[in-house]
Amino acid sequence: MRIADQETQATSASSLFQPVRNFLAGADSPKPSDAIFVLAGRPERKAYGLQLFREQFAPRLILSVGRFEVRGFAGLGFNGLNLRERAACLPPDQRHFFIDIIADSRRVVVRGDAGRGTYAELLSLGRYLESEPVSSLQFVSTSIHLARVRYYCRRIVWFSGTELGYVGVPEHLSSFRRAGWWKRRDHWSYVLLECAKLGVSLLRPPRETR
Repeated sequence: MRIADQETQATSASSLFQPVRNFLAGADSPKPSDAIFVLAGRPERKAYGLQLFREQFAPRLILSVGRFEVRGFAGLGFNGLNLRERAACLPPDQRHFFIDIIADSRRVVVRGDAGRGTYAELLSLGRYLESEPVSSLQFVSTSIHLARVRYYCRRIVWFSGTELGYVGVPEHLSSFRRAGWWKRRDHWSYVLLECAKLGVSLLRPPRETR
């Protein structure tokens, strides 16, 4: 096959799949806010959330830590929180934590209701912040996850009066690369899974909390 033909095919593939990528990965630029919330999941989310916190984009950082993240969480410099020991004392379905960081203060809060998927995680955050409301909040996650996060937040009453931002992990830090994602099998599975989850949510919307 000639090089020109290969380039034409690559361009066609890019134009075909790029709209899917753009729809799922609509992210905002980071900006100053009252708090940053990092969703549970891929480890680079935590690393980037900590970077934004250190760069003073917000005075408060809340890290959501799922049950399967606990073992590797100490690698981020949180050895003193003893998450593995705390998790061992809880039933498996309750092993979800929020790490609430303000300056040098680190508070560990058990949020068992947050471990049942992204919508449950966001609902749990809304309830958690009800007694300590913020006027602006940034969500940090993998870029392709943000379409679903944005959709869910619109249905949660606790966020209705809050200025929200949706910040994706940058390409050079992320395990999901938007450029040429269709060339990688693991990226295909991630895209298809996100499309399926978002499709189910659109067809059977989660109960609004209004």
